Amino acid sequence: MTENKSLILSSVSPEERKILLLLEEKGKYLYGNIFKELNLSATKGAELVLSLLSKGYIKNVGKTSFYELNVELIK
Repeated sequence: MTENKSLILSSVSPEERKILLLLEEKGKYLYGNIFKELNLSATKGAELVLSLLSKGYIKNVGKTSFYELNVELIK
């Protein structure tokens, strides 16, 4: 699931932190369900997921709409 990278949770925004903790708890999660679970608008949710993807903190699972952590979280 994860590579050898680590991420200190306090270094990301509170909204990004919620997504990362959700993925840590669930293992992998469907794109749209992330927004529903965290009560995010589609626009805000997409912005946050894209930000986390671009930073390499999360990744797609294969060629699906599922996402999972790409780092080890340090709390």
